[in-house]
Amino acid sequence: MKYPNWWPQKNKRVERKSSVPPVRPQSRVQKRFFNWIDKRTPFAKQASLTRKNLYILPTKTGMSFFILSFLLWLIGTSYQNNLVLALSYLLISLVVVAIFHTYTNLAGIEVKALGAKPGFAGDSIYYNLQVTGHRVKSHDSLIIRWWDGEPAVFNFPANQVTQIEVGLEAHQRGILHPGKLLIETVYPLGIIRCWTWLNLDVSAIVFPKPLKAPFPVQLVGHNENEQGEQVSGGEDFSGLKEYRAGDPVKHISWKHYAREQGLYSKEYSGTRNHHNWLDWDEFAHLEAEQRLSAMCYWALTFEQQQTPYGLRLPSVKVSPALGDAHKLKVLSALACFELLQGEL
Repeated sequence: MKYPNWWPQKNKRVERKSSVPPVRPQSRVQKRFFNWIDKRTPFAKQASLTRKNLYILPTKTGMSFFILSFLLWLIGTSYQNNLVLALSYLLISLVVVAIFHTYTNLAGIEVKALGAKPGFAGDSIYYNLQVTGHRVKSHDSLIIRWWDGEPAVFNFPANQVTQIEVGLEAHQRGILHPGKLLIETVYPLGIIRCWTWLNLDVSAIVFPKPLKAPFPVQLVGHNENEQGEQVSGGEDFSGLKEYRAGDPVKHISWKHYAREQGLYSKEYSGTRNHHNWLDWDEFAHLEAEQRLSAMCYWALTFEQQQTPYGLRLPSVKVSPALGDAHKLKVLSALACFELLQGEL
């Protein structure tokens, strides 16, 4: 996806608003472990799973398996029972075989970040990943998830390239950095866990959550050359009409009433633009985030109605137009509003 010129560049140190809080390990051991991982696996678009970034430990079932094997060996040694000793050696050999097969089920896989689909705050954002297996046999029962994301189980054929989508819930608008990617497996026996943490350089844009709000009546004021139609409610005097109950008192023509010419109300009108503008200042009755959400709602509505619309923000102006490219530009501007200046 090609982003506009005002999109935050990678070489600029800017304050970004992310929908997911940064990883904050709760213990000193976890903090040191993840610092060690960051040194071994720096941020990159692509990563390969090798012995340098794969970690193996027994599962809870595996620990019970180890304890059972040790107890059988202890009983067989104490009572010199060859049958019990043979059973304990068999269980230990199964553990060794499980270590080898669990490791090879992950080793050799290449993971590449292809990008992400934009979405709205409160929805799940899906990241596209390309997984390539280089072993003769397939990679079975791989569990993949982002940090704090929902896990998903995948099976990858042997020597094939597969594209998958891994989702993560977006809590607020902005640029969503998913954090570390966890890939793990306990295949085939479930007694050994092999896993890795990858730092993939990928992000997604999260649009404001649409908020249905009344659209303000817009009059020509930003550009005097804009042509439009006459509507009531402006600031230009257009004539008199007979007073009706409910008309504003301040619009009563007291001069005509004093001359006993009758009770009349003054009419005012203005010129409404043919193009609808999503203007930051015209949604001043809403809070900052609500303004962006309301403008997002009307951008989607105008796009659906095929009505040209433009965008005016304090730092961005987008001319009225239609189409997917225009909608993406408008929604991206709303999502990234004031990201370079800090919090709203």
